[in-house]
Formats: sequence, structure tokens, C-alpha cells
Amino acid sequence: MSASLPPAALAGVPSSASAPSAFAAPLHAPTLEAALPGVLVETVLSTGSTNLDLLLRARAAAPARPILRAALTQTAGRGRFGRKWLAAPGSALLFSLALPLAAARVRSAAVTLVCGVAAAEALREAGVPVQLKWPNDVLLAGRKLAGILTELAVDPRGARTLVVGVGVNLWSDDATVAAIGRPVATLDECLAREHLAQSREAWIARFARAMLAAVPDFVAHGFAPFQPRFNRLFAYAGQPIELVEHGAPVARGQAQGVDADGHLLLATDAGERAFGVGELSLRPRPA
Repeated sequence: MSASLPPAALAGVPSSASAPSAFAAPLHAPTLEAALPGVLVETVLSTGSTNLDLLLRARAAAPARPILRAALTQTAGRGRFGRKWLAAPGSALLFSLALPLAAARVRSAAVTLVCGVAAAEALREAGVPVQLKWPNDVLLAGRKLAGILTELAVDPRGARTLVVGVGVNLWSDDATVAAIGRPVATLDECLAREHLAQSREAWIARFARAMLAAVPDFVAHGFAPFQPRFNRLFAYAGQPIELVEHGAPVARGQAQGVDADGHLLLATDAGERAFGVGELSLRPRPA
């Protein structure tokens, strides 16, 4: 199961778990290639991190076309702030997209929200009633179903590549749930495992197509067109929250949604304040 974990939380957790046999089969690259024309598709059984794989290559030389790299398991997956990710083999969709950027400047913090909107809308179109947590999580029934990690690579010629990492929980195992120590969500709560096992490539392609459409729109028009889409899906609108930096609360108030730049709007005793992503995390708190 994909979930951000501090390194200490990995102690004593088995390095692998037995996947249901239907999820142990390798991903089928030709199926993805047929669904994603113009995209270079790579599938592997295991890698350290699909994001890092693509980042290193893009830093050496920006790709001429988009690349999708998907893995059955990752041994060094990571989320925001360099936190480790833990996923039993076959328990999650794990893939990254490398997207060459024509624009000289792209605000990677805002593009994280854009990719979250794309992922959430793709799920909702399939009947999965997800919401968004600012800045990079997709929630199902208030629990984390998926996470987004965006990183920017610049090669020696100055060419820029956006790398988008996606993890979507498919099913869970007891050891991983115990290690995480907090509720998470899995896609098999809404869809039969048999269907999920047979449609992993279709789901990856669904997410990839959504992001391949959303990112150029963001590059051309900024975040403003995505603001109402994010706010419609924002799980904490009107709710009391606190913003935390390096584990310490820095602000408390009522969440109002995001502004046209993707900043979180918080109604506080001192008035409305806007917060950029930076090192901040959102936590709900009792009213």
C-alpha cells in the first residue's frame, strides 16, 4: 500500500508481502503503448523509484517526447519531504510521467494541484467518489487513496522536464497497514479485485491521459482554470484545520479553498491568509 512513512516507521516491516496472484503478473507494455500513442512506455518488475529513474535521465538530457515508467514494486519510493513510501508488491499502481516543457518557467507547486485534480476527476468519472487534500493527496472517505509527487529536472542545455510520480492504492495487506499506523483507502473498496487486476494498464492509461491533457493546459493558462475544479473537490472546505511545518503547527483556522495561484486560503482570527505549499502540510482538527 502506498503511504508516506517516516524512515523509522519501516523498522520491523517485511520488505515484501505476498501479492494476490492476479496482481503479481508483470504490467503489459503493449497495452499501455496502444492506449498512449506518442508516449514512450517502460514497464519493470522492480526499481528503486520511478520518479528518480526519470529525473536522472532528464537531468542528463531532456526527453524528446513524454515517457511513462511503471513498476510493480519500488524499493525506494518516496513522497513529499523525502519520506519513504511503503507498498507491498502489486498492491498499488506505481508510475511516473516525464513531460518535456516548452515554457521557461513552471511553478511545480501549483502543478502538483493540477495533477491532483486530473487524477481525482479521472477517478470520479469511473464512479469512485474521491476528494482532494491540499496539496497532493487524493482521499476516499477521508482516507488517503493516492498521492502525487512532482519534480522539475533541468538538463545542461537548460531544457526542462516535469516528472510526475503517482501512487494509487489497489489493495492492502495487514503488515503494511500495521506499519503505517493510520487509516488509508484502497481502490478495491469500490471496485472488485478481479476487475482491478485485469485493468491495471487501463487505469494507468486513464491517469496518464488526464495528466497529459492537464499539464499543457496549466503551462498555457496557469492555475486559474483549475481553481474552481480543485475547490469543488476540496475535502476540507469550511472545516477547521491547522498547517504544520516540520511537525510544528504554524497556523490554524477555517479552510476556504485555494486561490488562483493554488495557495491555500485560511480564515484566521487575524483575517484571511494565503499559504503556498513549501514545507507545509494540512491537518484536520476538531471544531
